[in-house]
Amino acid sequence: MASYKLSQLAELVQGIVRGDAELEISAVGGVSDVPAGGLTFAEDARHLREALASPAAAILTVPNLNLPSDAGKSFLLHPVPRLAWAKILALYSPFATPTPGIHPTVVMGSECELGDEVSLMPYVVLGARVKLGHRVKVYPFCYIGDEVEIGDDTVLYPHVVIMPHVKIGNRVIVHPGAVIGGDGYGYVQHEGVHHKIPQIGRVRIEDDVEIGCNTTIDRATTGETRIGKGTKIDNLVQVAHNVQVGEHCLLVAQVGIAGSTTLGQHVILAGQVGVKDHVHIGDNVVVGAQGGVAKNLPANGVYWGTPAIPHGEWLRILAHLYKLPELFKRVEALEKRSRE
Repeated sequence: MASYKLSQLAELVQGIVRGDAELEISAVGGVSDVPAGGLTFAEDARHLREALASPAAAILTVPNLNLPSDAGKSFLLHPVPRLAWAKILALYSPFATPTPGIHPTVVMGSECELGDEVSLMPYVVLGARVKLGHRVKVYPFCYIGDEVEIGDDTVLYPHVVIMPHVKIGNRVIVHPGAVIGGDGYGYVQHEGVHHKIPQIGRVRIEDDVEIGCNTTIDRATTGETRIGKGTKIDNLVQVAHNVQVGEHCLLVAQVGIAGSTTLGQHVILAGQVGVKDHVHIGDNVVVGAQGGVAKNLPANGVYWGTPAIPHGEWLRILAHLYKLPELFKRVEALEKRSRE
């Protein structure tokens, strides 16, 4: 089990220790589950009170809170404690880093190029002319198609499928069951029959993208489907053919984006948002949960509802909506009086 002195954790996150710098921290946890002697996290006064009452031996928090001197706990101070917490959690991860090497069950096509310290675990299949960068980790039962390129430090967890001609950047994380580069959904109807439109384009995933479990990103009809750098995609998201997702976007669970839609930078689509085809969503837009985007949305706005409209307008509509039963009774009463 990993164990670090509080001073070592402070050095990692460039924080300051107040209390016992030599305190050994062998476990971390939230205020409700931190074990005795562990490190917990509090980013405001309310959570600090809860942390002080927990069995934790040390608390990661912000420097500007009123910290008691008689709490019997040590403190690790950082101006952005949530960021520091993320770095510390990685040290205590239960997931073992695979040893570099190629398992005997791996099937590899011709002319593949592997970087240094690549890990290919049991039953991985590589097509022809695959290029893997340095320190790429591919977990069991992954399929990587012909002429796929994957950058340095990228991780593919079990049962990921990367179809041919996909390009993936550096430090990308793809979680179990995701499929990248499956055919886009395109058909021509003629004489009552749906005829398939071949999807011959590509998918490009830029650096530092994370893709959740069972998410699908379709290849373009022609050209490319692109996911911009730093974008984080949750589980069960569908990105259709020729969609262009900008940098540092957040796509939350069960989002569906139809073909040829474009997203600017720093767009947030909350859970179960649906976006129709061929629309543009501007930079810094937030669409609330279960919103339906049917037309272009200009930059720097918060939208809600179906069809998605500015959040303030949607709240006013909701306020009237909940009064409909009362209004209906009043209208009935007025109609009755008018007939008398």
